[in-house]
Amino acid sequence: MRKKIIELFLLMSTVSAASFIISVKVGVAVTLFAALFLILILVFILLNILIKRTNWWKNQFNGITQFVSNTGYRDNIIRNYDIVNLGSNSAHFAFFYEGVKGQSWSTGSQGQDMDFEILKYYHSYLKDGGTVLIPIMPFSAISPYLKNHSEYWGVPYYSKFYRILEVTQTAKLPYNNTVRKYLRFPALVNWHALVSLVIDSEPDKRLIIEEQPMMTLELQQDASNWIKMWKQEFKLNNLEDVLSGNWLSYYEESVGIYKQMIEFCLERHLKPVFICIPMTKHLSNLFPQSFWDYMIREFILRINDSVPFLDYTNDVKFQDDNLYMNSYFLNMRGRKLFTKQVLQDLGLR
Repeated sequence: MRKKIIELFLLMSTVSAASFIISVKVGVAVTLFAALFLILILVFILLNILIKRTNWWKNQFNGITQFVSNTGYRDNIIRNYDIVNLGSNSAHFAFFYEGVKGQSWSTGSQGQDMDFEILKYYHSYLKDGGTVLIPIMPFSAISPYLKNHSEYWGVPYYSKFYRILEVTQTAKLPYNNTVRKYLRFPALVNWHALVSLVIDSEPDKRLIIEEQPMMTLELQQDASNWIKMWKQEFKLNNLEDVLSGNWLSYYEESVGIYKQMIEFCLERHLKPVFICIPMTKHLSNLFPQSFWDYMIREFILRINDSVPFLDYTNDVKFQDDNLYMNSYFLNMRGRKLFTKQVLQDLGLR
């Protein structure tokens, strides 16, 4: 009997020892796994921190640095602007306000729907009777097409607006959840973010360029490239295709958005002004007259024929190639000269 008890005791001891060894091994494995998981999380966080220090990341938000921070809703706001401008890339490279309280509300690539959202949020920064410049670009009349048909209007495009608009506005924008993830953890959404850690972009210094780096032949090629890009973007065989009925719904949608913007300004005692920004003759000469008539002049008349319209597209004062950085965008010298002229024409200088 005693022998059996001893054998049972030894068996139980062996089992207990084995269980203890197994539990120790499992515990070590769990601890190692937890430690590895924690390390991976820390590495992931570190990678996202490093990504946000790259030029690739910073370049995406260069166009919003002039806006007042949303931190502390409407606290310490500089008010009483005399003039502001909306608009897309050509407007972004067109205005430089001196001797007047003015600010560019162009973030670079910017559809008129985002023009309107920015105007809604920041309009109170303008003084009573302040001027709102509304640039009309070559394809503004049909730009609603791009919302659903352009690869450029994706998560990176909308992310900059999430940083400058009010949360109730951004909640209505496309890619809501994805954009919020992108702003916190870019590596989780876009694998190109990781590439930037190895091969970074050059910092975007286009706004400080003061000279024309292109020769005449290069300007002509650049102008042709712009036309080619627009044709591809809007799926056009030639520029006169925009006159067909296929584009009418986008045309009408654009008219409707601008009408709302005009009414919004007038209701708040602001002065809306349509404006066409100059471009080099190398580019403007590639557009047929029928394009300008329909996409600019008729378009503006359809919106509101009583709003002032400043058209500098072919203004002789801005036909010097040396005022531009390519065939389309003004350089710093051109921006200062152009803005001064606009302020004079509006009686603000």
